[in-house]
Amino acid sequence: MIKDEFVWRWQYLWVFAPFIIGLVDVLNVYVQPQEVYDNIINNAYAKPGERLTVQYGFLNINQHYVMRFLWQFLALISLLPLLLPFIRNLFKEKDRKLLIWAISLYVLFLLMSILATIFAFEKLLKVDFLRSTGPILRTVNLVFYVILFAIGIIPIYFPTILYGYPRSKKSKLTEKTRHKDQVELKFGLDVDVLLRRLNGIKESGSFYEQDFDLSSCAKALEIPTHHLSYFLNQQLGLSFSAYRNNVRIEKGKKLITLGYLERNTMEALAQQCGFANRSSFSKTFKKITSVNVTEFSANS
Repeated sequence: MIKDEFVWRWQYLWVFAPFIIGLVDVLNVYVQPQEVYDNIINNAYAKPGERLTVQYGFLNINQHYVMRFLWQFLALISLLPLLLPFIRNLFKEKDRKLLIWAISLYVLFLLMSILATIFAFEKLLKVDFLRSTGPILRTVNLVFYVILFAIGIIPIYFPTILYGYPRSKKSKLTEKTRHKDQVELKFGLDVDVLLRRLNGIKESGSFYEQDFDLSSCAKALEIPTHHLSYFLNQQLGLSFSAYRNNVRIEKGKKLITLGYLERNTMEALAQQCGFANRSSFSKTFKKITSVNVTEFSANS
């Protein structure tokens, strides 16, 4: 999801090192004569305290245990260089659902991995650091598992959290066709349809409500906020704030042309267009039209 594609590289086999070594050790046990296997079982019953330290292959079970959780911890840490820009981008796009979900999932995985790694090293080195608080930690660990499981399956019941992924499509197409495919894949909507729906929201007057923001617009369009931001940026070259200001100033220009200021104050005009006060309206008007309200009114 972070890289927005699935690419296999042979270096990724390092991730499976604990599994591969474990598999080799298991096969090593099962290729031995039956009496060797029976002896292992009998010793496990007779000396349960020593069963985790017996060498069955390359490593004993305690060493396998340490390697498995240490590997998991290192794998999670290795994701950070990819995860941090991804999180920053979600924060920038105000995609709160996916932001909270991704951070919660990662942090819980990391906490559980740290606890499990500490436990594993304690068993290997035969020291007591956290194990003395066994019942409490077992409860904490159980709570972590339950929460992690809940977070993991949330997208199954609320798929809008992950809506829009993958966000691009790799193919040998012309740049124009590739861009069109990206937009259609990302939004699941035709560009013309989305523009018509935006115009419908403009006609409904929602853009002139002071609290109408990116989230409100995305909700009205029934798409995630980061999809709307991406669409406006790619199709119109505008942020949502700039697009909303353009819509509001267009209404202001129409009202001025119809003589609104002859019967009403500038403050009233600002409120009609969705601005909190005349100052913000005037400043935005000058920025977009390059003339102030008074000059525009005089020439209308």
